[in-house]
Amino acid sequence: MCTSCHESKPYDLFRRQSKTKDGYKYRCKECDNLAAREYYKRKKSKIIKNAKEWQKNNPDKVKEYKKKYYSKDPLSGSGKR
Repeated sequence: MCTSCHESKPYDLFRRQSKTKDGYKYRCKECDNLAAREYYKRKKSKIIKNAKEWQKNNPDKVKEYKKKYYSKDPLSGSGKR
């Protein structure tokens, strides 16, 4: 049962979470998505600030990520653009 919408739903509508007793999150995917969107709205400036700070402190990781990302072919999923 989802603790947010209080509906009883099958396990395939819940995300896995290893820290819980049954291995599933307490909120269904739909409620979890909604909560994540609301959290992002409330904390957007802090999230962006932290991401920019991390990028500034980890230029090698950012460079490697961009290298991998931009080398992928969007149609086939591999190869060069």
